[in-house]
Amino acid sequence: MSSDTTMTPFPPEKKERLVIIFHPKRVSLIFFYVFSTALVIMGVIFMSASTFGAIPPTLISWALGNAAIIFGILLFARTEMKRNFTLYIITTWNVRIRKGIFRRETRRLFYDEISECRTTIYPDEQRVGMGDVEICSSKAGNDATLIFEEVENPEGVREIITKFIETTPYPLPWGHLERD
Repeated sequence: MSSDTTMTPFPPEKKERLVIIFHPKRVSLIFFYVFSTALVIMGVIFMSASTFGAIPPTLISWALGNAAIIFGILLFARTEMKRNFTLYIITTWNVRIRKGIFRRETRRLFYDEISECRTTIYPDEQRVGMGDVEICSSKAGNDATLIFEEVENPEGVREIITKFIETTPYPLPWGHLERD
């Protein structure tokens, strides 16, 4: 690099900053966790019973026990991967949902496009402190464009997003970006 060229840094106020990344709450998938664990336990009990002679040790009993164990493990792994590979991201410019393991899909909505942010909390969800945050786009009317499903403290998440919507600067720092 020659001494003649100077690089002007990108102004800090025009940079996007990460605010928070979170996952769906684990308790929202409790049925799948309990069911998969029960399948593994039933498979182990079935295999033990056939080993000790309580059930005739045939190929069918061995296959059923192994199938229950394998299906339970796969169901547990799928549930945990679904939770871990769903990200809800809030930045200073937009909100995003990123899903997927191999084929990642990211949907984003900039703050100037958001018309409403609301929460949906059912009584069962309220007991464990979770709910949904629905983010509506001005393009889609009152329909939810992005939904943060089963997040902890949905009112707090809604409040963070609402503050960013209310304090959107003009001119937009993300005006140079291409919109989806």
